[in-house]
Amino acid sequence: MDFLEKVKWTIEKHGMLKKGDKVLIGCSGGIDSMVLLDCIYRLKDEYELDITVAHLNHMLRQEANEDELFVVDACKRYNIKCITRSVDVRKLKEEQRLSEEEAGRVARYNFFYELVNDLGLDRILLGHNRDDVVETFFLNLFRGSGLDGLASIPPVRDIVARPLIYMSRQEIERYADENGIGYVVDKTNFDSKYRRNVVRNEILPVIKDRFGDGVIDSIFRSINLIRDENMQINELVDEIFEKCVRQEDIYYVVDIGKMNSMPRFLQRRLIKRMLSKFEIQLLLDRVEDVLNLLLLPSGKKKIFDDLIVERQNDAIVFYKKVDKNDFCFEIPLKEEYDIKYRNFEFTFRITQSMESSNCIYIDTAKLHEDRIFFRTRRDGDFITLKAGKKKLKEWFIDKKIPKRHRDSIPLIAKASEVIVIFDIFNNRITVNQDYKATSQTKQFLEIRITQMEGD
Repeated sequence: MDFLEKVKWTIEKHGMLKKGDKVLIGCSGGIDSMVLLDCIYRLKDEYELDITVAHLNHMLRQEANEDELFVVDACKRYNIKCITRSVDVRKLKEEQRLSEEEAGRVARYNFFYELVNDLGLDRILLGHNRDDVVETFFLNLFRGSGLDGLASIPPVRDIVARPLIYMSRQEIERYADENGIGYVVDKTNFDSKYRRNVVRNEILPVIKDRFGDGVIDSIFRSINLIRDENMQINELVDEIFEKCVRQEDIYYVVDIGKMNSMPRFLQRRLIKRMLSKFEIQLLLDRVEDVLNLLLLPSGKKKIFDDLIVERQNDAIVFYKKVDKNDFCFEIPLKEEYDIKYRNFEFTFRITQSMESSNCIYIDTAKLHEDRIFFRTRRDGDFITLKAGKKKLKEWFIDKKIPKRHRDSIPLIAKASEVIVIFDIFNNRITVNQDYKATSQTKQFLEIRITQMEGD
């Protein structure tokens, strides 16, 4: 199988392209991306591709502008559209407190995805090869990564595909030489201040010297096995996520009972999935901190940036810090009044009789013409039940209302006395004993609750 046939085999094996795709090729001007550009150009008619090339000038080297012109000229020869952008990666590094390599990666992918959205493209094609996969494996190994990191660079992720993923650097160099493909050489590839270069230029040569050139193929095969098994585990975690996690407004609630029935490695995977949903860096210490909440009493929490992870009774709750969303509306007792809250509509009006079994009725005489309010809870609130007066906080505890719901439960109250509690999360309504309508009631405050479509 020659080089181009192997590229096509890779494309077909992983479903990287389909006929008529609009593709974006990320092209630095280096040998990998220039060989990728040539191969995709040769397959252009067979797949009926619309090709656009994107080049990001990182503004890190004196030769950066020359590299940009090189890519632009190459695209002119291929008669392919080329879009370039310059980003001060050094400045981005400082602003976002990233390594230079990570800042460059962030800038590139932001650029590529922006073009995909603006131009309606289907695929991003990148020139990563077999050696890149092995280098990334070692970098992640040295970082103490789990299986996700050891799976290294996948052939396809999201809309990003890598048609050269099974090619060695030596094969790519041979193809470039045989086909007269020009490319630029990035001198930073030899600078040992970058960790990848240490792996590439110092560690892997020693490994090949001691174990033979075939060791890279052996490592690559092992990485593919890790990736396949890791994919199976991730599919299992997807199923577990559906069973163990529920979303309640801004909260993600993980059932502790179900978590405790899992082996530790799946617990860890589930926590990683939750942290990634909130775009929190997946450090092992953070994952373990969350797992430790399983052993701590209700109310204990961990805070990572703007994410709060809290043990609440039989659940671990994930939510972002938000300003308290309290409200208070005065209810006029002389006219019909509507309030929409979440997916409920509350209608208040004065009637002379209890006209519907689907409504709540309050004896207006017992209000003593004081103003009443539709609001959220406040310190000092209380309600009178058959057993006597009870602090609202104690009522929440007795009814096992999770803390995450308490600030969102609407009330009818005057001063600190709660007249009605609308527990919209459990479809439960509690009326103050002192305000219930009786056979002696002559005028009623009717409260009708209508649930609207939506969450």
